Amino acid sequence: MIKNQIITGKCLDYTFDGLGVVKYDTFCVFVKGMLIGEEGEIIITLVKKNFAYGRLLKLTITSAERVIPVCSVSKGCGGCQLQHMSYAHQLQFKKNIVENDIRNIAHLDKEVMPVIAMEKPYGYRNKVILPVQLNKNGQTEIGFYRYNSHNIIPIDNCYLQSEVSNRLIDKVRELLDNYKLTTLIKHLMIREMFRTQQVMLVFVCYRKDVNSFKNIVKDIVAFEPRIKSIVLNVNAADTNVVLGKEDYLLYGEEHVIDDLCGLKFKISAHSFYQVNTYQTEKLYNLAIKIAGLTEKDDILDLYCGVGTIGLAASKYVKKVTGVEIVQQAIIDAKENARINGIENVEFICGDAQKVTQQFQSENKHFSCIFVDPPRKGCSNETIQTLINLQSDKIVYISCQPSTLARDLAMLKEHYNVEKIQPVDMFPQTYHVETVCLLSRKDK
Repeated sequence: MIKNQIITGKCLDYTFDGLGVVKYDTFCVFVKGMLIGEEGEIIITLVKKNFAYGRLLKLTITSAERVIPVCSVSKGCGGCQLQHMSYAHQLQFKKNIVENDIRNIAHLDKEVMPVIAMEKPYGYRNKVILPVQLNKNGQTEIGFYRYNSHNIIPIDNCYLQSEVSNRLIDKVRELLDNYKLTTLIKHLMIREMFRTQQVMLVFVCYRKDVNSFKNIVKDIVAFEPRIKSIVLNVNAADTNVVLGKEDYLLYGEEHVIDDLCGLKFKISAHSFYQVNTYQTEKLYNLAIKIAGLTEKDDILDLYCGVGTIGLAASKYVKKVTGVEIVQQAIIDAKENARINGIENVEFICGDAQKVTQQFQSENKHFSCIFVDPPRKGCSNETIQTLINLQSDKIVYISCQPSTLARDLAMLKEHYNVEKIQPVDMFPQTYHVETVCLLSRKDK
């Protein structure tokens, strides 16, 4: 097989990120935008030792699950991967991904529940981060990176965002050109709290230059009355990390406020906060429900962020202890407890592994532990400490099925996996959130 070779093939399966898998001789060819059962002509774009990548040229057999994407740039854009799938097929794809990882990595023969769907699977993102640059004509481009590249696809209307966010992006693009500020800026971040109608705008810049933004800030505030915060963030580092450590308030407050699970939350530029407010409520209510909490329970909330899960659970239990390594998140969590009048919570800033080891040395017992780690999952040491803490129940919330399954493979020796429930937090993309209930075997 060689690059630019044109083959005819049939899609037999999907990769974890939604690429079609086509078998050709001894090769697996991965093709974006191809559905199981479809046949077509494919041009080979990259050849490795045992696999290759291809681009679909023409379909000769089309799946009944294929739909026309609502977005005109979805084929090349890296923001969405599944718009060509019917929503029902997206849900089945995500269920299969979780099932395969649970079976093949965790080696568990356990039923995975159907994915909890979103009623309207568009316009759900309350946060968007977009790269900013000048194009070859000297005009400002704001958009998403093209699939597998750092080339920007300019967007006029992203269907995962709200009308407010799309309108703001267009206006900011116009103003950056007018005031010649584009070369200062690396990224634009918008946080929109749907329930409270509050919007935060963050300019991520190469250097501090507050004075240059005075006129653009005035114009933006006049254009969009929902703006409650405009921040200049400085990040000169050439890394994949978007936000730097320096913030300068250009307008309004340092936070916006959202309503979630009947509580108010202050969200700063650096706060971790789930991007889909409506599905997050389903996720958290489910996690709290399956935990079967009582007023006698003393619970631990690991990777607590700004305290969302722990504070939502606090009214059902005796005490909540939250642990998070990001200092600003802990500051926000404490403030969120204060503004909601919640007193039976304690938030600790520290590494999950080290703090849980400290709890173990103090013979601390928690009746239930909520674990909501980043995509990489828990370290082996943290999993072992969780086991040593001997909590009656663990509710593990995961945004990455493969690392969830890896961690369950360790936990299953000491815990029964009672329930596996995926939730579609990210429609039109391959990402899926999963909630698992585990109960201690020797209880």
